[in-house]
Amino acid sequence: MVGALVEYLDENRRIFDEGINAIKGLKSMPLEATYLSWVDFSETGLAPKEVIEKVQSEAKIAANHGSTFGLGGEQFLRFNLATPRSRVTEAIARLQRVFGSE
Repeated sequence: MVGALVEYLDENRRIFDEGINAIKGLKSMPLEATYLSWVDFSETGLAPKEVIEKVQSEAKIAANHGSTFGLGGEQFLRFNLATPRSRVTEAIARLQRVFGSE
């Protein structure tokens, strides 16, 4: 049962990484033993407040602000991937709509 859960989460991560990395200016950082994805928005050219506004208000996605985790996290957001796959693909579609894709 745990093995199946790990496989499911790993596939969510793979799908999320592929979708995020296809969006210009976004980069999904490698995960290590977690279902929480860390996404770098620094290459979007937007200020952290603008990124948060786009993600929360335009894409309607809840994410943890990187600044919560300390200095240097301002250009990052954390996303929870321990969710149904349909939510992962929907989040990617919303982010692609808001930020565009390569």
